[in-house]
Amino acid sequence: MKKIKNIVKNIFEITYELFRIMIPTLIVVKILQEFGFVDILNNFLSPLMFLVGLPEEIGIVVTTTILTSPYTGLAVLAGLPLENGLTSAQASVLGLLILFAHSLPIEALICRRAGVRIRATIFVRLILGFLFCVMLYQFLNATNLLSSQATIIIPFSEPSPILLDWVINQIKTLFIIFIIIVLIVILIEIFKYIGIQRLIELSLKPFLNLIGVGERASTIAVVGVTLGIGFGGGLLIQEVKSGKIKYKDVFGVIMLIGMLHSVIEDTGLVSLMGANIFITLLLRCILTLLCVYLILKIFSNYSEEFWKKYLVNDNIPKQSYGNIS
Repeated sequence: MKKIKNIVKNIFEITYELFRIMIPTLIVVKILQEFGFVDILNNFLSPLMFLVGLPEEIGIVVTTTILTSPYTGLAVLAGLPLENGLTSAQASVLGLLILFAHSLPIEALICRRAGVRIRATIFVRLILGFLFCVMLYQFLNATNLLSSQATIIIPFSEPSPILLDWVINQIKTLFIIFIIIVLIVILIEIFKYIGIQRLIELSLKPFLNLIGVGERASTIAVVGVTLGIGFGGGLLIQEVKSGKIKYKDVFGVIMLIGMLHSVIEDTGLVSLMGANIFITLLLRCILTLLCVYLILKIFSNYSEEFWKKYLVNDNIPKQSYGNIS
């Protein structure tokens, strides 16, 4: 009975931590959309599309994706009158950019709650993500790879302008998230009981050590990479409060799941617009691991004061700065 109470408590603590961030952010983003903020941001982003080899009209897709989700971005793409369509190279570059930079308001706030500064999240996911896409475009353009026409299969309908429909859709989404949290927490408890969690930690230890992340964050890494930063971040928020994970590991795993999460769902989603799976999955994995490794390598010897000022915040408890074995 005590175990069941702990599971129920964990479920509601994780749900509370996530929803207290997600619900206000969803409302604020909706208000900004209604007042034309999307158009303002689009006016800034559209001229930058030529740097990644995309038509200027694609700017609204990127803008919408950054503020909301890949689903909304692809729904906008489905309604764009692109005269010449997209090549496979363009679709792959756009797909990679969507995977790196989507849902930033919500996900950056989840990362902030887990202990990572918003500016660090935005720099890595938006700025570095965009630079990776610039380099990818230059490579594909120079080699003439993936120059054939992309096959776009997006079965999305236009979002309803009716506010009640939007509210109902958000409630449905939040309910699905709650159900998934319940299943994840129960599954993790089962894994702990039969010893699978320890096997996961041991199997991932060399891999995580290679990029500089401690094994205590391994379960969170698995959940985040496979299911998403919301679920991995929710678990991480709870673990961070306990002070059992080092502050550098918190930063490392948040950067990891920030750039590489929901690998099955999101990769499949951008494949609907003709993105090459080797780029959106394999290259994304390589770039993420390289990025996290270099960031942790560069800043590993910097002082705690530097980390607290620029990379992590006060949501990480004091004991996380001690020597945790």
